[in-house]
Amino acid sequence: MKSQVFDVQNIKKFDDEKRHMETIWSDDHARISLICMKPGQEIITHTHHGSHIWTVMEGTGELVSGKNSQTITMGQIVVVPAFEDHGIRNSSTENLVIASITGQGD
Repeated sequence: MKSQVFDVQNIKKFDDEKRHMETIWSDDHARISLICMKPGQEIITHTHHGSHIWTVMEGTGELVSGKNSQTITMGQIVVVPAFEDHGIRNSSTENLVIASITGQGD
């Protein structure tokens, strides 16, 4: 497999009705999705069988993890361990773009 570089500015997409999520890369072991959320959109809390990693590419959001919540901003990486409830909401007035990395099957 050849190395790949993804330009988020050229592949991000937004939807007025709901968050936009699309897989931008995958193999037999992992998947990277790009998640684009307008203000007020969210990813409801959920769990995975493996760790889940989010990198905030643009904007500010609110991470809900377990019973806690905290602000996350551009340049931060969020690591959620397996089986921990987690979600993100765009509670700001700007767009939010996140790269999501999960194990295949999660």
